[in-house]
Amino acid sequence: MTGLAGLTIEVFDPRYEAEPDYWRPLRAEAGLRADWSWDVLTVQAWHARTPLLITVLRDGPTVHGVVHASWVGPPMRRTAYAGPGRRKLFGLLHVRAPGTGSVPGWWFRGPLREPMREYAAGMRRELGLACRGLLLRQLAEDDLPAVRRKLALVRPTAANSVINVDGFRSREDWTATLARKRRQDLRKIFKLYDEDPSIEAHVGSGAGIDPVAFTSVVRHNEHKYRGRLTPPPEPTGYFAALLRQPDVVVITYTDRDTGNLAGVLTILDHPQWPIARNWSAVPVEFGGRPKLYFHWYGLAVRWAIEHGRRGLVLGRGKPELKQTLGAILEPQYAALLPIR
Repeated sequence: MTGLAGLTIEVFDPRYEAEPDYWRPLRAEAGLRADWSWDVLTVQAWHARTPLLITVLRDGPTVHGVVHASWVGPPMRRTAYAGPGRRKLFGLLHVRAPGTGSVPGWWFRGPLREPMREYAAGMRRELGLACRGLLLRQLAEDDLPAVRRKLALVRPTAANSVINVDGFRSREDWTATLARKRRQDLRKIFKLYDEDPSIEAHVGSGAGIDPVAFTSVVRHNEHKYRGRLTPPPEPTGYFAALLRQPDVVVITYTDRDTGNLAGVLTILDHPQWPIARNWSAVPVEFGGRPKLYFHWYGLAVRWAIEHGRRGLVLGRGKPELKQTLGAILEPQYAALLPIR
């Protein structure tokens, strides 16, 4: 399909269409993390409530952008999976990253305004008049001039927390910047687990981890946030695909006596800003260990420093607590844009 500026708009449904030949080089160039792996996208699409569409904007062999979006509209039920087609009475494209609410669901070679307009026009032709608008999330302040237009609704959302480790040579350099009470607490926690022979903390590849055991631990954290409007949890197959990606780093806590996982964290690697995701631990009342939540920060920060990363993206939850751990809050916005 030829767009307004002569670009080709290619729309993929990962459930049915194979990985494009250019996908892996595109991921590398654009810094698209492991949740953009085609294997992971495919599993996620098969378990989604609405069709997930990957759109690529190309000019011959040159890719100018890529967008991930849910095609949302009636009929839709919380407990139903997406149907095989794209037919809807009306709807909008919910543009969001495939596996995290921390970063945008798009990458463009240039500024946001023109390629997003090209995307909107192309998707209107692809989906028909039923496609009424775009909902964009994880917009930064610098993006706002590109989306402010007549009838657009722009609102602030929860800020994103990031820890910058530039200039740190060790975990101790990081803790030295924290308030005295937090610094003292962390040092006690680090010492406690460094000297505890009954639990093993490990940072490395996820390829050898049992996805069933991993998912069972993740469910503890998901259970805390369960509600009527929360989406169904990610299936074991999703984590099986994610854990085998080479750009996923996993922190695990293993009880040496039982061999059971006590806590897990995934890090979606990136040359500059890896994302900390999927933290969960077995509750203390079920035999888990206390304060693992604070311990993993020390492991993740040390890993980021040792591997030359600029910092860690921590997501939107618990912003006040994360600030005590040295995080800064970056404002984010959502925009609802009509397609006319």
